[in-house]
Amino acid sequence: MGMERLAALLRNGSGHLVVALAFAVPVSNALTSVLALAFLVVSLLGVPAGSWRGRGAAVLQHPVVIASFILYSAVLAAAAWSDSPPGGQLLRNLSLLLLPLFGLVLQQGPWARRCWTAFSLAMALTLVLSLGHGVWRLMGSGVWRLPFQGDGDAIFHVHITHNVLMSLAVLLWLARALTPGAVNTRLRALLFAGSALAIFNILWMVPGRTGYATLLAALLTLLFLHCRTSWRLPGVFALIVLVGAAALLSDSLQGRIDRTWREMQAFSGADAAVRGDVLLADHRLAIWREALPVIAQSPWWGHGTGSYRTAFCAHAKPKEMCQFGGGKHPHNQFLFAAIEGGALLVVSYAAWLLALALGLWQRRSEGYLGTVGMGLWMIWMVYAMVDTPLQLLTERTLFPLFFAVMLFAPLHGEHKTCATSAPGPTAAD
Repeated sequence: MGMERLAALLRNGSGHLVVALAFAVPVSNALTSVLALAFLVVSLLGVPAGSWRGRGAAVLQHPVVIASFILYSAVLAAAAWSDSPPGGQLLRNLSLLLLPLFGLVLQQGPWARRCWTAFSLAMALTLVLSLGHGVWRLMGSGVWRLPFQGDGDAIFHVHITHNVLMSLAVLLWLARALTPGAVNTRLRALLFAGSALAIFNILWMVPGRTGYATLLAALLTLLFLHCRTSWRLPGVFALIVLVGAAALLSDSLQGRIDRTWREMQAFSGADAAVRGDVLLADHRLAIWREALPVIAQSPWWGHGTGSYRTAFCAHAKPKEMCQFGGGKHPHNQFLFAAIEGGALLVVSYAAWLLALALGLWQRRSEGYLGTVGMGLWMIWMVYAMVDTPLQLLTERTLFPLFFAVMLFAPLHGEHKTCATSAPGPTAAD
């Protein structure tokens, strides 16, 4: 086999693996791990074979890639003063280095479009199964065991991840449906119907405050970046009506609002495992409060890569907190960075976020996918304030993949505003 043929084979193999990964992330962590490893091997083999000749400079010189290298270097540096084994954390953060590899693959070819198609198919499957599970429960048809640990009708992941992924699906489907000329009338109607069902799924069927917040971020991004000014006031009114209807009619949303209120009331002076009927060891306000003194012990350099659990659990009150969410991560990406790497890691993480924001903002006018890119960043920001997505397999794979799609793939210039009537090219559909 000639070197050129081998290079082409590895290049196409990497593209197919990226598309497979876009489908696998929403449906299977095990398959995601296998495909991510296979992609890493095949894309790295393509380097000496010449698969990426002519593409490297555009990727390696990109501010987001440079920021990704800096962020991972900060994680690596913090391993030098860690009293805990850093290996697991170093492996988790390798997703930061997948981003430039994704960029190499996605610069040319149909891979970006196929990634979004694969993700849409996976989310459509998830939505259909979730709706089916809800109907099954209402009919009292017996036990339908789901491959997850969470609440409601989440299918392949816990309820939080389910709703975050569904929020991204709503963002993608509505952005495409609201773009004149992007799709035919039948597909547009299907996208609107899927978006409505996905919103219903988040607000009524799968409980989770994080999902409510990411959905709102997605809808606001569409409203203020995708539609012209005259649509914004009616859009805000429609969102108010939607939120009001959900608050009045959704037992799931009402329950989460009530829980939030009770947690706020129980938070003050909490030093026992339970105050009233609120389990303080398992809610975010208490976890965040306990994280701050841990940060203060070593604010500049942190406790070292891989040290979070040891450092947090040595201080946390009540002690039961380590048996729950607080023992895994503090449900805030900034707090996690501050505990493990101090100011060094916090600044590196902030620089990465800023580079992403600037890069995606520059592409915001490149069709509906430009809007999706900014919406993806907004979803990350909301999510990372109440969880620690770089610690979670699904999230730490999905976001770098689609950040790379939005930053490096040709998005084309299809029509953008939902109020424009002229047709436009559809190559990025």
